[in-house]
Amino acid sequence: MAAIKPNFLIAGTGKAGTTSLHEYLAQHPEIFMSSFKEPNFFVRDYGYNNWEDYLRLFAEVRNEKAIGESSTGYLCSAESPAWIKSTLGPVKIILMLRNPARRAESLYWWMMREGYENAPTFSKALELEPARANDPQFQANCGQFLPDYFYYSTGLYCDQVRRFIETFGRDHVRIYLFEDFAKSPRETCHDIFAFLGVDSDFAPQIAIHNEGRLPASPSFQFWLRNHAPRYLRFLPRRLRRGILDRFMRVNTRRGSAPIRDFQTEQQLLERYRDDILKLERLLDRDLSIWSNEKAADSANYVSTH
Repeated sequence: MAAIKPNFLIAGTGKAGTTSLHEYLAQHPEIFMSSFKEPNFFVRDYGYNNWEDYLRLFAEVRNEKAIGESSTGYLCSAESPAWIKSTLGPVKIILMLRNPARRAESLYWWMMREGYENAPTFSKALELEPARANDPQFQANCGQFLPDYFYYSTGLYCDQVRRFIETFGRDHVRIYLFEDFAKSPRETCHDIFAFLGVDSDFAPQIAIHNEGRLPASPSFQFWLRNHAPRYLRFLPRRLRRGILDRFMRVNTRRGSAPIRDFQTEQQLLERYRDDILKLERLLDRDLSIWSNEKAADSANYVSTH
């Protein structure tokens, strides 16, 4: 019996509603979504690296028409589109894009929450990005998917999107804006259902997923993630990780919602301006919503997906 493989992918970008979208699509009776989000098989040196392990993500498929997984690393990884097509064939691709300045800040908050980032402010993290991109020691020891530290450069969407369009063709790539999805999630889902060839009238239950929150002590969170494990080496790995995860959850619960850095956001959005104009021409679409602060604020309830 031939192995079951996905016939569509949610390929990014990160912090743009992909967790919620994954969950909504998984509710559809004609769609199978892998229970594990972010396998990132088609990213070099990251995520699943064994083909048989990857295929096991789809072993429980029964009669579903659409079979998919979500890996946000695919959009920013130059090798991913051609690798995906050579392995899976002409699958359908779903891309979710977000105001790149807001996405960068949301990614920074998530990195702080998960203990991967020790830059004390968003602006400092942006300042460190060029040095990190040229520091082999940092790259070897950063502990997380390296592009996640490149808050600015991973928001240069135009070339990333072009790679998928040129590889799969416009008919096989559907692009959505997080801001539209946040305002009308069911409408976006209905359009995706039609794109995937399943019942487009199905109404998923809408809920908040991956809600944003910063730990009470970011420095303690970073220590728990990066330094504490060496003091618990005498414990079995799973037990050690369970203890540390419990401390990290408590630190996060005692924290608070992040506060936006409006000045840095605006400065960053200006740096993105030329790329956004290029993306508008590529997509033949008006992206002025990204400079409309009121419209962006309407997306707060899912601000860190």
